[in-house]
Amino acid sequence: MQLAAKDRCRDAEELFLRQRFDGCVYLLGFAAEMWLKIVCMTLNPLGSKFDDDVMTAMKKLKQSMRQRTPAVKCKDFHDLEFFVRCIEELRLRKGDPLPPPRQTELRSRMIQGIYEEWIVDMRYRRSNLTEVDAQSALENVWWIQSTWDDFT
Repeated sequence: MQLAAKDRCRDAEELFLRQRFDGCVYLLGFAAEMWLKIVCMTLNPLGSKFDDDVMTAMKKLKQSMRQRTPAVKCKDFHDLEFFVRCIEELRLRKGDPLPPPRQTELRSRMIQGIYEEWIVDMRYRRSNLTEVDAQSALENVWWIQSTWDDFT
């Protein structure tokens, strides 16, 4: 999954250079989703392992969160806010909560920085995103790509 996430980032960078900003942000959203899922799988909820297929691991995660933390809702398996909340909760369960500044940065970059502009349904419509939108999304995804292992 790490290789796929890196590939989507490179694809997005190419689209950015071609001024295809909607496509750029669309792929960056998927890359961010993969990086967050990697963190969740590394934190190992309910014994999910990297040899589980992604859907099996995500179903285990959703079930775990529903049982132990009902307030953490999952809209779908592309819900970046859900994965951020899972990371926070899984770290708490391990007795190693995220330091408040790190938690704030994760939320601002992944939820406000990506999730508010990126939705899976972008594949069905134009969004008319700007170069500034795409540059912001690039910076946020570069950040999670370079720091994801700090969250595990």
